[in-house]
Amino acid sequence: MVHGMALAHILMLVSLSVATAFIADTALALMNSCHSRANSCLLTRSRSIGCAYASSPSDGDRKIDIPSVVVSPVLYQVYPALVAHKDTYGNPNIPLGSTDGKKCKTLRRLHFQNKLTESEGTLLTEMGFIFHSFEDVYYECDFDEMLGKLLEYKKEFDTYQIPKKYELDPELGAWVTMLRRLHRTNDVPQVQVDKLDEVGFEWVSTRKCGSSFMKRYREVLSYLTKVVEAGGDVFELLHEDTDIMKWIEVQRLAHENGNLPESRIEYMDDLPGIDWRNPSSWA
Repeated sequence: MVHGMALAHILMLVSLSVATAFIADTALALMNSCHSRANSCLLTRSRSIGCAYASSPSDGDRKIDIPSVVVSPVLYQVYPALVAHKDTYGNPNIPLGSTDGKKCKTLRRLHFQNKLTESEGTLLTEMGFIFHSFEDVYYECDFDEMLGKLLEYKKEFDTYQIPKKYELDPELGAWVTMLRRLHRTNDVPQVQVDKLDEVGFEWVSTRKCGSSFMKRYREVLSYLTKVVEAGGDVFELLHEDTDIMKWIEVQRLAHENGNLPESRIEYMDDLPGIDWRNPSSWA
C-alpha cells in the first residue's frame, strides 16, 4: 500500500515536471512568435510610410501640397522637385542630366502638344518654368520621328505646306518652320537635307497671309534672303534702302512698347542676316 502511494506520488511529480516544461516551452514559443510579429509590424509600418511618402510628394521632411489644378501625372510627380529647385536656385528649370530634368523635358513636349491644361500651363508660367521655343522643338525632337509625321501629313493632305501653328500637332508645325528657317542659313545637317530632298520637301513656305504687315514682310524677307544667299552685306543694304530699315524700326519700336503680337515677333525672328531687336547692329 505504502509502495503504491509512493509510486503514485512519483508519477504525479513527473507529470507536473513534464507539464511545467511544456508550459515553459509553449510560453517561449509564444514570446518568440510575438517578437517576430512585432518586428513584422514595424517593417510593415515602415513600408507603409515609404508608400505614403511616394504617394504624397514632399521635399525631404517638408510636405509639398500639390495644387488641385494639376491633373497631368508627369507634372504631379515632378512638382515637388520644381518647388525645391525654385527655392534653391530661384527658378524651376531643372537641368536635363537628372530624372527630374528628363521629366521637365517631357513637360515641355506635353505643353507644345497642347496636352497640359490651360491651368497647368499658367501654374508653370507663374513659377518661371521655361517652355519650348521653336528652336528647342527642332533640337529636342528626333529627326526621323518628325520626318515620319511629316510624311503622314503629306500622304493625307498631298502637300508639305503645313501651318506654322498646326492645331492637330503643334510640334510638327513648329519643327517644319524651324527646318525652313535654319535651311536659309545652311544650319541643317546635310544628311537631313538629303533625306528631305529625297521626299520632295518644299523648303519655301507658300502659305499666305492677307494683312498689310505680311505683304510687306514677305517683300523684306525675300530681299534679305537673296542678299544673304549671295553673300552680300545686309548692313550696307539697309543703309541703301532706307524704306526697309524704317519698316524694321517701326516693328522694333512696336515690340519695345509691347504692341507687336507674338505671331509677328516670330515672323521678324525669321528675317535672315539681321538682329532686328538690336538697332546698333544695323541702324
